[in-house]
Amino acid sequence: MLYITLIIWLLLDFITKYLATIYLKEKVSLVGDFVYLQLTYNPWIAFGIKVPFWLLKIWTLALIIWIYYYYRGELQQEKNPKKQNTLSFAFGLILAWAIWNGFERVLNERVIDFVWVQYFSIFNLADSFISIWALLLIYYYYNKK
Repeated sequence: MLYITLIIWLLLDFITKYLATIYLKEKVSLVGDFVYLQLTYNPWIAFGIKVPFWLLKIWTLALIIWIYYYYRGELQQEKNPKKQNTLSFAFGLILAWAIWNGFERVLNERVIDFVWVQYFSIFNLADSFISIWALLLIYYYYNKK
């Protein structure tokens, strides 16, 4: 389940970024000026936080390794197949985010972002994986007892 989830989300993130580079030549409004699509190449991490590039490489690699081994440990402890699927899906999401954004940063020293939310941030599909991952883990650990 993990690898299927990972491949699907990697492909979806790649496709949305590819389409953004082709079709988003100008700003496209979704909800007035509050939510819109606009292609941006972001050299920084979430919320425009500036971090040296060499540190991003090390952090991304360490994160991918940690997530993978943490996931394996959690999955081995979980006996319920439904909960195993929830864990697999959640960790597939976060690995897809870490792998693809890490890949982009190593190759281009930036990531493609295209969803703007006024007064909040700009992000891409993979960035939303973090929120979904967190919600799934909260659900999993809440129901684990």
